Amino acid sequence: MWRQNQLLRIFPWLAVMALGLAACGGGSSSTPKPMASMMRLSVADAPPADGAPHVVVQFTGVELTGNGGNPVTITFSTPKTIDLVTQSSTASAELFNQPIPPGSYGQVRLMVNADGNANDSFIVLADGTMHGLIIPSGAQTGLKLVSGFTVPSSGVVDYTIDFDLRKAITCPPGQGPACLLKPALRLVDNTTVGNIQGQITSALPSGCTPGVYLYAGTVTRPEDMNSSAPSTDTNQPIASKVPDATTTPPFYYQFTFLAPGTYTVAFTCQAAQDNPDQADASVILIPVATTTVTANATQTVDITLGAIAGAVAGSLVTASCSPGVYLYSGNVTSPEDVNHSAPSTDANQPITTQQPVASSTPAYSYMFSALPPGTYTLAFTCQASADNPAQADASVTFNPVKTGIMVTADQTTTANLP
Repeated sequence: MWRQNQLLRIFPWLAVMALGLAACGGGSSSTPKPMASMMRLSVADAPPADGAPHVVVQFTGVELTGNGGNPVTITFSTPKTIDLVTQSSTASAELFNQPIPPGSYGQVRLMVNADGNANDSFIVLADGTMHGLIIPSGAQTGLKLVSGFTVPSSGVVDYTIDFDLRKAITCPPGQGPACLLKPALRLVDNTTVGNIQGQITSALPSGCTPGVYLYAGTVTRPEDMNSSAPSTDTNQPIASKVPDATTTPPFYYQFTFLAPGTYTVAFTCQAAQDNPDQADASVILIPVATTTVTANATQTVDITLGAIAGAVAGSLVTASCSPGVYLYSGNVTSPEDVNHSAPSTDANQPITTQQPVASSTPAYSYMFSALPPGTYTLAFTCQASADNPAQADASVTFNPVKTGIMVTADQTTTANLP
């Protein structure tokens, strides 16, 4: 189907080329006429907003800003009203397909009607309520995307603007009745893109709100969405997906319109707690796999989960002890306390921590669930209350440390301390 769609996109350009050839005539004295530079631009959403059955945006035109030249403005004769939720997976909706002056461009501005009036752009939430969409900087500014591309002379280009609606739309308390629409956009070249898809085959623990997050490159310490993060933060996701929910696994997800390259897939059970405008310490993301995307191909990354359960021996928990059990990825012999200022390359930082559940008599139990298969380390401290997550705390020491804990799919590994 994807290749069929690509052929359908190319047909208009082939027609233009044919007309150009026909105009040359059959005589040797005819002067060939240059073919027009063609551009096709579409919009899509990968993935849909959490539980929202409809996200409708009304587009009135597109402005292309060249590097040093005058903007090229394309105004639609009638507004184009597009439900972005229906344009997920590999589907997309065309904005225009027409000749464009050749040259280099550095910015795309989508002109939209989004002033909070639910009669033009709106979202329907999972509870059935409808809210108008409003652009924080004003509807007249549109949605701007700074991304360079080139329209060749006598050539054709085919691009899609990919919305990440989990980042783009927020409904802050007190903002109502309208929700905010922000420019969380990517420009992708349709002739070179690939996809990542997969399924979560394991049962999810009680209270889990699953999320699959995608990162550019190899990321060992993935972060949740945070629009306030600096642009240099390579641990920020480029997209996230709430898997298609069913009562039982498997749960499906898909990332589309991806440029060729290396990507990291991570999983969380706290997707519902991810506020896209801030860092959320409660959202625990664990890398699942790193994969390479190639043009016109789909990579499969399935997700299986296991767990670690155990207890802390009563002899470790003295009267003055503030107990904490820390979980690390891999074999970590020099575990550190939580430090959000640590560099992203610090492999001694914990994935998450727990205060073991106390009972009237030892032992004190803990359980880490929804863990991808792999090797993990557990470390115990009696200074958990002294752990300031904003810094390294020398007073927080660990003993004992248990390495080499193997987690397998759909199994709970028992690992007691000591």
